[in-house]
Formats: sequence, C-alpha cells, structure tokens
Amino acid sequence: MALAGRFPAAAGLMLTFPALNGLAFILSRRDTVGAITTTMLWMPLINGLLGAGYLALFVLLAAPATATALAWALAAVVAMLWLALVTRRAVRNGVPPRLQPAYLLGAVLCGAVLTGLWWLFASTAVTGTDAATKPALTGLKILLFALALWLLIVLPPRFRWKDGASGILSGMPLVALAGLLSVAQDAAVDLEVRRALLAQMMFGVWLAPAMAIGFIYAMSRLLLRPRMHRLRVPVVSAGWVLCLATILGTGSALQWLATP
Repeated sequence: MALAGRFPAAAGLMLTFPALNGLAFILSRRDTVGAITTTMLWMPLINGLLGAGYLALFVLLAAPATATALAWALAAVVAMLWLALVTRRAVRNGVPPRLQPAYLLGAVLCGAVLTGLWWLFASTAVTGTDAATKPALTGLKILLFALALWLLIVLPPRFRWKDGASGILSGMPLVALAGLLSVAQDAAVDLEVRRALLAQMMFGVWLAPAMAIGFIYAMSRLLLRPRMHRLRVPVVSAGWVLCLATILGTGSALQWLATP
C-alpha cells in the first residue's frame, strides 16, 4: 500500500502480487509442481474479485461515522467468502493443465476489457496524493505475512494434505486485506481522500489477476524441468522481479492514460 498515494493504479495491480505463490514453488518438490499449480491458478482470480468488491463497497457505502467499522466488517466478509470459495470442488480440483493457456489468455483479455471500460466510464481521474503514504497497520501486515508463511510451511505436511492444498494456502489474501485496511480504516486521513484513493486503485485491480496468473503459469512451466527446479530460488526470484517491473510499468502507463 506504500504505492497507493503516488501510484494508485500500480497499488491496485499489487493486490494479487504472487509473493506466497513463489514461496510455495520454492518449497515444492518437482513432482508436486503440477498439482500445486492447478489449484494455485484459481487464487489470483478469486482474490482479485474479492479485492475489487472490497474497494467498490467501501467507496459506495462509507460514511464518516461508520467508515472504520465498515472497513473492518468488509475485511471479515472477504475472509469468510474466501474460505467459502476455496473449499468448492471446482477450486479444489484446480485448472486442468490443458486449459491453463486458455485460462491465462482469458484473464488477460477480460482484465484488459474491464480496464478499458473503467477508463471510459469511471468518473475518478487516477491522480496521486500524499495522504495515504503514511505507514499504517505495519505490525499487522508483518504478523499476517508471517502467519500465512507458517501455515503454508506447516499445515500440508502436518496433516498430509494433498499437494493442491499448498496452491490454495499460497493464495491466502491476508496481507492484501491488511493493505486495504491500512488505507480504509485510517481515520487520520479524510474519508473523501480514502474513498478517492480506493476508487483510483480500482483502475489497476482488473489486470491484477492476469499478472499473478502469468507468473504462476510461467514458473510452473519452468520448474517442471529438472534443472530449473534445482535452481528454483533464483528462478522464482527473477520471476518476482519481472512481475514487479511489469506491474510498475503497467501501473505507470494506466496512470498516464487516465490523468487529465
């Protein structure tokens, strides 16, 4: 959320940044990469839709007297919806390998169309402000990331879950939710500024799933190769850098496109 003040579109794209997804690949065995990938591919789409819902509902419903309570209530609703969605059979079965290229292409095309529609019809110009650059809930974000990492490492082997469980756990949106909360619940910032920032982030959120899905698909294709899997730490690290560079470049382009 440090990007929210200066580059709100890029902050929207970062909501599904594949940090835990990459760690799941680093912790994987080569023979589990395929199973992890099938379930993991659902996570950016689910998290992107839930993130867009959070942004839209806060912008529409927030009032001065209830904004902080609304921010926390929406986070609780998103967490419950996530749990409900990831336990569905379709998610647990994952995206079959033969459909994964089409799934990636669909995510890119749908994201581009929704971004274009938002650019054409949304009334909020994507311009930056310094109001949301102050750190908020930093301790909570660190704690939640540590918790998500612990769950990813400990739970699957402890309970002998199927390999696909790691793909689902790698999509836990704890840090993204904390990031949204850091803006939405911050009573030190004027409510209209918070609403404007979150509305501006929606310009980038539509392409966020495609960014993470592209990372997951590319990493899975590479790590299925024995040599690449042995080098999985530098391979995943390079993927993170490339993904971040793509997000910053796309976010800057979207901001330039929408600035009056």
